[in-house]
Amino acid sequence: MKKLRIDTIVFIIAITVLGIANLLNFNKAGVSKLENRTLKPKPQFSAAEFLKGSYTQDYEDYFSDTFILRDSMVRLSRDVQHAMRFLGPDVSLITTIDDLPTQKGNETGEKNQQHDEDKPQETDSQNSQEPADSTQTPTPKPSQPAKTDFGDDPNVGYWLVVDGKAVQLFKFNKESFEYYAQVLNKFGQKLGSDVKLYSMIPPTNGEFLRLKKYKGITDSQNDALDFLNSKLDDSISSVNVYDALNSHTDEYIYFRTDHHWTALGAYYAYASWMESTGRQPTALEDFETIDIGDFLGSSYTKTLDESLKKNPDHIIAYKPFTGYEYLMYDNGREKKADIIDMQYANEITDKYLAFMSSGGANWSVVKTDVHNGKKIMVVKDSFGNAFVPFLLPHYEEIYVVDPRFYNVSTTGNIVDFVREKGINEVVFCIYMEDVNWHKFMGSVEHLLGE
Repeated sequence: MKKLRIDTIVFIIAITVLGIANLLNFNKAGVSKLENRTLKPKPQFSAAEFLKGSYTQDYEDYFSDTFILRDSMVRLSRDVQHAMRFLGPDVSLITTIDDLPTQKGNETGEKNQQHDEDKPQETDSQNSQEPADSTQTPTPKPSQPAKTDFGDDPNVGYWLVVDGKAVQLFKFNKESFEYYAQVLNKFGQKLGSDVKLYSMIPPTNGEFLRLKKYKGITDSQNDALDFLNSKLDDSISSVNVYDALNSHTDEYIYFRTDHHWTALGAYYAYASWMESTGRQPTALEDFETIDIGDFLGSSYTKTLDESLKKNPDHIIAYKPFTGYEYLMYDNGREKKADIIDMQYANEITDKYLAFMSSGGANWSVVKTDVHNGKKIMVVKDSFGNAFVPFLLPHYEEIYVVDPRFYNVSTTGNIVDFVREKGINEVVFCIYMEDVNWHKFMGSVEHLLGE
């Protein structure tokens, strides 16, 4: 009993010291090198956001992201998980193609039987990437996301390591895709016919690996896109980047140790989008090639798999020949940056942040020397960072918004922003898995200021 009392006191003291140290840590990092992402910035207080509850949630996310010694604790946790060969609730490590489940109904080994038994049973109404937990998730009301995040269930969202390459498996959630359609349709209705609206969804790299013969382990992303397109209003143009990428699977279009597409993959998506609008894309050779070097990306930091470590990626970026000024804005503060930011070139795990200097500002604008009066807004997650540089030869101004960092209370809603800036086109470039993540899509809907 005495030992228990001492342990409790020590624990309370340790937590208190860490809490005080965190409060006194004014030089908080803006980027996690371990997780290869921009961290949540400190939200600016406003009475309206506080009453809606969004300020509290944003501050909680900020506190969690910037807690002192966070990277060290995350690294320790992953070391323990790796030693157990189980890498968290949304990560399962399978190192060879032979470990994959075969087609349903075929005989499998002991491992594969266990894998299939653990997998939740699907119904016609629920073929979901975000399955219900022990209680059934109710169908969300219009303009509301599904109740559980992608990755809440240990049998969903596997990271698969095959032949030195990590891929994300996909489980189609109709509710999430319906929510995405509802949000974009609402944008289209509010923007009106004067603004052309596009939807571009990069698939995961698992769609193009040799897994298609293994029925049931991953759902078809092409089918998910077909379903989404059936829900979008006719005024919204869906950009088919799937076929463009699928025709170049023998090329280096996705990283091996990172979930992002390469700059080459982003180029093929850009070319497909330009051709779908009746315009001619700029030839790849017209861009300046920049060698940023080897790196280990987000998939490696998720799995810490040794086969990935031995097979690092290499980043080649394409810098536009067009003259430009790139300005990032955070809470009224202006910062000049570069389209390809070489300050990240010397780091091993965060080189993808070189694209658009991480793109984590409240909002950004690229002003080019192309004086044609055309202005576009790209609403994006990190996949959009490698896509934006290819737009410079075609637009006078390019506005960039990441919903996770946009501050409606200080900048206003996006519809008013588009009208104020005289923007002619808006393209949503959002990764397939973020469409499946209700929290991200909630941040997209929040851009409307509702």
